[in-house]
This record gives sequence, structure tokens and C-alpha cells, in this order.
Amino acid sequence: MNDLIQDEGKAKAGFSSAEYNAVATSAHLGAINMLASNFSVNPDCLGDSSDWKLSYNRKVLSCSYNQDSRYVAAIFQYEVIAKLGRRKAMRCTADFGVYYTTTEDATEAAAIGFCRNTGSFAAYPYFRALVAQLAWNAGVTLPPLPGIASTAHIPKKQKVAEIEGTSNGN
Repeated sequence: MNDLIQDEGKAKAGFSSAEYNAVATSAHLGAINMLASNFSVNPDCLGDSSDWKLSYNRKVLSCSYNQDSRYVAAIFQYEVIAKLGRRKAMRCTADFGVYYTTTEDATEAAAIGFCRNTGSFAAYPYFRALVAQLAWNAGVTLPPLPGIASTAHIPKKQKVAEIEGTSNGN
């Protein structure tokens, strides 16, 4: 099922494109702050890191809007894990807070939608730089972390039970 079904001009997310665009054209980035980080390297795996298999994760931990103060803020968590076979060779996780000021007529849903979408892109270069610096400090050679893509228009993956349920005629 399409997550962007229109209902009276508003997306299922609770805001119209006009409301979102009003926030997008008037919002100002206030700050990007690293709130927490954790880095570890398994000393048994040091050496040639070219055999490491890297995986990446990102998620929104929280997002809130304060209309009185006219700001929207979110906390984004990024993670890179390197494995050598079944062993974790390296792991870096960091949380970043991103803050935008908005106009007083911004709707809560549009402000949160904007922050969740653009804030993730705003903070990610800081995470990439953090990983590069920490890996260098540990004597680990990593390729640059990849760019990230918007998942706004990518359908959610079905769970195995959902797929099996549809194939059995349920």
C-alpha cells in the first residue's frame, strides 16, 4: 500500500505539500550538536582492514516541535559496524541533535516532517568526519562512508509473515 495516499490535500503523514514547503522555505538551521558517541575496535582484528564488511544504520531517536519558541529539533543516531568474519572488528555510534527555527504559522506535522527529513542529511557529514577521525586515531584504514539517500518515497519492506500470508491466500 502506498504510504503517500492523499486525503483532502494532506499526505498520510498529516501535512500538505504546501505546509511542508512553507516550513522548508522559511526554516533556518540553528545548530548541529554531537550529543553522544561510542567507538570501539577489537584489537584482535587490527591489521588489514580491507577484508572488513561494513554495515550502516541510521534512525531518528526523537523529534519535537515547540510552536511558542518556534523551533523544531530531532536527535539522529548513526552507526557503522565493521565485521571480520563473525567478529565485530569496529563499531562507531553517535547521536546528533539538529535544531531549526521556524515561523510561527508552521504546522507541527510539517515542521516535524521537515526536520526528520532534512536534519538527517544535515548531521550525516559530521558523523562521516567523526568516523574518519576516530578510525585514523585507531590506525584503521576505512573507505569514506557512503552518502545517504532519502527514504521518503521508498516503500517499507514487508515482514516475512506478511509475505507468507499473502502467498497462502490469507
